[in-house]
Amino acid sequence: MRGQRRGSPEESQNGSQIPLQTEEDDSRPGTSQDDPYKNQDTYRKKRKSRFSAEEQEILVKEVTEHQHQLFITSKLPISRREAIWQQIVDKINSVAEVCRTVTECKKRWHDCKRMTKEKMARNRKTALQTGGGSPAHQEALDHMEEMVAAVIPEEIVTWIQG
Repeated sequence: MRGQRRGSPEESQNGSQIPLQTEEDDSRPGTSQDDPYKNQDTYRKKRKSRFSAEEQEILVKEVTEHQHQLFITSKLPISRREAIWQQIVDKINSVAEVCRTVTECKKRWHDCKRMTKEKMARNRKTALQTGGGSPAHQEALDHMEEMVAAVIPEEIVTWIQG
């Protein structure tokens, strides 16, 4: 029968009652209480919190200070570049609530750079529209984006189509 509560007996096709399994008497395979996958929520990977404004400011400031060593000088050994990244991460972790890794910081820098390039490209596209575009329609760069934009050569932005 439909609509019966768990634990109450059901009637079979021949009219005899079939007791329902209770949570304590769950003997189906793979559903025992010691089953490690019974509660899937405990096995989900938790996401780290977003970079705070302070963490992002440190990241941008440090990377722009070391940009020549990190990106421009090809003669610098990779181990030295990794050491610079680790110093940046250590500074971020000194103020962070969550411990960050070099990989996470590199990705965040890449994302900041990408978003700033896209914003600069949109601004350039509106400026090149027929009639000169309106400055009111351009998105203003904030302080952090200005610092990132200083690192990005203008030639790169001109090739991005918005």
